Amino acid sequence: MSVQPSCPRAAGALAGIALLIAAWASAAGAVDPLNTLRAFCQADGRGDRIDPKTWPAIAGLVTWPLEPAWDHLYLIHGFELGTPKVRAAGLEIPVQYTVTAEVGSNGVQAADRVESRTYRLVRGDDGSWLIQAPPPPPYVFASAADPEALAALFDPEHSSYLSNSALAWRLLHGAGWDMPYADTARLATAPAFSPERTAQIGDLALYFDGEQAYHVAVVESDDTVVSSTLNGGIRRTPFGAFAGEIRYRRPIATPAPTPVATPRAAATAKPTQGK
Repeated sequence: MSVQPSCPRAAGALAGIALLIAAWASAAGAVDPLNTLRAFCQADGRGDRIDPKTWPAIAGLVTWPLEPAWDHLYLIHGFELGTPKVRAAGLEIPVQYTVTAEVGSNGVQAADRVESRTYRLVRGDDGSWLIQAPPPPPYVFASAADPEALAALFDPEHSSYLSNSALAWRLLHGAGWDMPYADTARLATAPAFSPERTAQIGDLALYFDGEQAYHVAVVESDDTVVSSTLNGGIRRTPFGAFAGEIRYRRPIATPAPTPVATPRAAATAKPTQGK
């Protein structure tokens, strides 16, 4: 049963109060950092960060415009948010994940551990809280995932999905470097590369979150790198388009030999027709 106000003035007052309550509730949700982080973790768990069609659901929660085309992810049973701590530039909030498996190009590796990750949040221009880059790897609910299908997706040779490390590997092969595939984490220490203080065209640019490489690009010019992103495809960007420390690695493996025509092949080859 509803109660009707006895006069128009009362009706207007009640309507105004209702609008104020709705506005306050909306603002409270926008300024609550735990709500922001919870929404991010839930969307991440649904797999929104590994599907270009659903990535826009993430965009309003984070500071990074480009999502790396990840070459690995974690499967989890669930997550638990910790207590926010005030820092000079914003807040830090720990999240504990119950990890059940690691999935990458080498297949599915079972796991049984609790993993903690600290997220940094900063205020956006509109006062809402945003999760600061660098981005973490995806943490997907095991109940919503097909582990074997995901592992096949990360295959650098036979998958239509092109991860960041798979693109780097293909570009190196295209430039004549004969070396085995390595994912982003292993590229940071792979013996086929030497660490460099400055970049040259053709070097790898590895982006770090702490001591963990999370994204890899190939240096294309003095000002740009090229890399594979989930929500933007293969992109040419400035070096600073991805957050974190950049470390450069230069291929040192023996380049693949250029095919040389045999005398028989040279003798039977048809001349090209000039124009």
